Amino acid sequence: MRSLKPWPDPTPVDSEILGTLQRGVVEYDESVVISVCETVIQRRMDAYMAIFEGLVAGMSAVGELFDKQEYFVPELLMCADTLYAGLTILEPHVKNGMENSDKSDTVIFGTTEGDIHDIGKNLVSMVFDTAGFNVLDLGKDVPIKRFVKEAKLPNVRLICLSIMMTTCLPRLKELVSELRKAAPKTIIMVGGAIVSDSTFKFSGADATAPDAHTALREAIRTLSTTVNIGSYES
Repeated sequence: MRSLKPWPDPTPVDSEILGTLQRGVVEYDESVVISVCETVIQRRMDAYMAIFEGLVAGMSAVGELFDKQEYFVPELLMCADTLYAGLTILEPHVKNGMENSDKSDTVIFGTTEGDIHDIGKNLVSMVFDTAGFNVLDLGKDVPIKRFVKEAKLPNVRLICLSIMMTTCLPRLKELVSELRKAAPKTIIMVGGAIVSDSTFKFSGADATAPDAHTALREAIRTLSTTVNIGSYES
């Protein structure tokens, strides 16, 4: 089995640049974000840090504004477009965070059945894709049968479930139970606005994380310490 190591600490990037990227995403100022990202590349700064501590941090702030009903769907979409504009520039310059990465390793993403929210899930799947994982995003309101079918595919090592509605908690628990039967060696991670310590324990999943960056690090940590999962044999 190949080994996975946590992403090394990035070389510090000018805090002013990171702040400008964050504000650019929050204010959906695409021209500013593009200009700053080009500066990052020209100065040979750490693209990984610029993405996660700049662009993604900005999008996390946008999520908080959305939760407070200070931002609504139109603003959210414009902020997401701004983030992707920066990501397009920075992503080719990000070093893979997994030693000996194998693109055949697959991570499944999806929002539980009955839940139509997917912006947070899309952000997390984007982060995993940037990190070098082979991402299979099933979308939102995904039936349990679809999750189970895809979980049986070769080389599925991790399944990330998103949930934003408390009414879907019973379905989440059922989904985790069915995935345990279908793919007992696969790690299951849950996340979303309603996921607390109690809901995490209720779900029966293996891991959880409060944001995209933490989810990536938790996934790498969990996979690096887990033997005999997916299609790998001990």
